[in-house]
Amino acid sequence: MFTKKKMYQLVVVVIALIGMIAVIIGLYAYRWNLVNPLKKATLTIGNFERTFVYHVPRQVSSHPKLIIAYHGTGMWASLMQVFTGHEFDEQADMTKDAIIVYPQGYESNWNDCRKTAPYPAKQLQIDDVSFTEQIIAFFSNGYQIDKKEVYAVGFSNGGTMVMKLARQHPEWFKGFAVIGSNMPAASNDDCEDIGQPVSMLFVSGENDPIVPYQGGEIILDGKNFGFVKSAEETVAHWLTISQCTSENYKSSYYPNINPTVFRKDYMAPVTEKRICFIRIANGGHTISNRNFRIPIKKLGYMNTDVDVPVVIWEFFMSLK
Repeated sequence: MFTKKKMYQLVVVVIALIGMIAVIIGLYAYRWNLVNPLKKATLTIGNFERTFVYHVPRQVSSHPKLIIAYHGTGMWASLMQVFTGHEFDEQADMTKDAIIVYPQGYESNWNDCRKTAPYPAKQLQIDDVSFTEQIIAFFSNGYQIDKKEVYAVGFSNGGTMVMKLARQHPEWFKGFAVIGSNMPAASNDDCEDIGQPVSMLFVSGENDPIVPYQGGEIILDGKNFGFVKSAEETVAHWLTISQCTSENYKSSYYPNINPTVFRKDYMAPVTEKRICFIRIANGGHTISNRNFRIPIKKLGYMNTDVDVPVVIWEFFMSLK
């Protein structure tokens, strides 16, 4: 039989549980776009309908920046938002000065610079460069973005797509960021390089099970994606283009004690372009961040000593 004291204790517990559930639902609603859901748009590029989703902060500034985030092989657009822990959206919401776009690759892939690529985006020569151009035009016309403040970030196949844009149309962007991607080896490269200096940040895991840090052949799900350069050869390529000297750099570490993440920042004195290389000693094929840390065995270990989306945001915002 319940006494008044036990009844009171039960009511307190129930109220506490309701409060906890309300907080969890509130955080969930914010995190998963129930309050400010992703918007969606479609463009026709050639004979193909292409889609993208995007996050616009409430009360966004009159001429916001634009960040385009390209997903990896086999992913869909909104999953790039999840893999980055919604942190680009968070940063945009805090500043109210940027729109974050997540484009959808054709059948979940991008037509990058690799000759050997066993997916329809490459085989059909899907025009992802024009898709990107039209995305920028969409936001220029509809949201009056600052076209001098457009940035590209990509993961895996999305990273190789970002490097293609940097090689062919660097004038569209102020900065680039590449996560878990190496340039194709010369024998596997079908892109022309105009050689214009750029500012670019690289993140590479030394234990990446998909894109080998030391370079070599990429085999994914039994399919051959050809040979790629090493992470350090990839960075060296962009150091040369951007007229940065490999001897002139600043080193930093995460964390300060027993570091597992090593960073080098290069500045080109003539072009004022910057190259940043973040090497994760025990990192896998992941986007390290504080919000999305669900382990995926196929992708390897996720290091939690560095918050990659925040580092990329800070790099972009620091560019002149």
